[in-house]
Amino acid sequence: MRIWMDTLGCPKNEADSDVIKSLLIGKGYEVVEELLDADLAIINTCAFISDAKEESVNEIFNVINGREKKSLKIIVHGCLVQRYFKELRGQIPEVDSFLGIVSPEKVVEAVKNIQDLFEPPDPVYKFLGRTIDDKSYAYVKIGDGCDRRCTFCAIPNIKGPLKNRDFEEIIKEIRYLVDHGKKEIILVSQDLTNYSYGGKNLIDLLRKIDDIDGDFWVRLLYLYPDGVSDDLVEMIRNSKKILHYFDIPLQHASEKILKFMNRTPSIQDVERKLLTIREKIPDAILRTTFIVGFPGEDEDDFEKLMKFVRQIQFDRLGAFIYSDEEGTGAFVLIPKVRKDVAKRRISKLMNLQKEISFSKNERLMGKKMKVIVDEVDEDLYTGRTYMDAPEIDGYVHFNSSKSLKVGDFVQVRIESYEFYDLEGSAS
Repeated sequence: MRIWMDTLGCPKNEADSDVIKSLLIGKGYEVVEELLDADLAIINTCAFISDAKEESVNEIFNVINGREKKSLKIIVHGCLVQRYFKELRGQIPEVDSFLGIVSPEKVVEAVKNIQDLFEPPDPVYKFLGRTIDDKSYAYVKIGDGCDRRCTFCAIPNIKGPLKNRDFEEIIKEIRYLVDHGKKEIILVSQDLTNYSYGGKNLIDLLRKIDDIDGDFWVRLLYLYPDGVSDDLVEMIRNSKKILHYFDIPLQHASEKILKFMNRTPSIQDVERKLLTIREKIPDAILRTTFIVGFPGEDEDDFEKLMKFVRQIQFDRLGAFIYSDEEGTGAFVLIPKVRKDVAKRRISKLMNLQKEISFSKNERLMGKKMKVIVDEVDEDLYTGRTYMDAPEIDGYVHFNSSKSLKVGDFVQVRIESYEFYDLEGSAS
């Protein structure tokens, strides 16, 4: 049987899908690139915010309407199903199987025995194998779910409380990926800093990863602010492999809004923490994410956010408009911010960040940077420095007289720049 898979949403879903593909291949199934070649389609969905839900539903109907084989079976699984199982089953009868957040083994089992499966979320697993694609990097999920109750977030309702993966199983998976050519390992979890298993914490895990043989980077995504301890900063500073890249979603800079969001610590504590990171690690990259248009956000709150961004000068910054999600604490909060107001604010915020990013890129002119190769097009290459995570940050476009391949590390002299990307020549 030939199977086509589509993965929507976050990097955790990408890691899950790689595991599922590996199990399918191990069972003798063929994973194909084109839907038209498939006998069965699997769609791994997302339901975090409205845009993600809409994308997932649209993709389901794209597959239903785009299938040329009427015999094509369709399995939809993941977060959207976990959140809206009854509604989906009642409204989209064309789907053969709806699976919630179940183990990779149960997804593979459903391929053989088509049926619905809805049960308490089971988002973590042992090392079950991984497919090796042509990317330079791989996401490794070390945990999923969340114990925190940020009022804007539906994740605890969808995935349940935080569950962390077995310490040794994570190490086994990373060794496998490195042995098969991956040059950047990206650790992901809904709450990375709250990793704990068998008496070991995130710092213990990072120390163990640091001892793995091989020339590769390690990047950490989603560090909750109050979990970025002095010990963690020190560990990263002294590490051989862990990049000086701190992805710390702060969500806002107004104390009033942070209180409504049920976020900790205070913005003053956050500011001290960020300054400490830069003091201890001068080349540290600070990345964050903000929400604009949260219920009750007025112009004064938004100006506090703008002032904070001007003051900190984040190296990388993402933002999105608040999504009103049923079942969350913020769903009942009023007043709601009008969409046009939220759009104006996010545009203003991102324009500010463009100016900051442009200025920071200007300072890199003439410098040599270590770059990992992501794409090859004859003698033109695209890669990233340690400052940039794939898919969400900028890229370095460069030429090289020496033939390079995906995953190679190379020194590139920066010769020009844009708001987010850099250009140069390999030395």
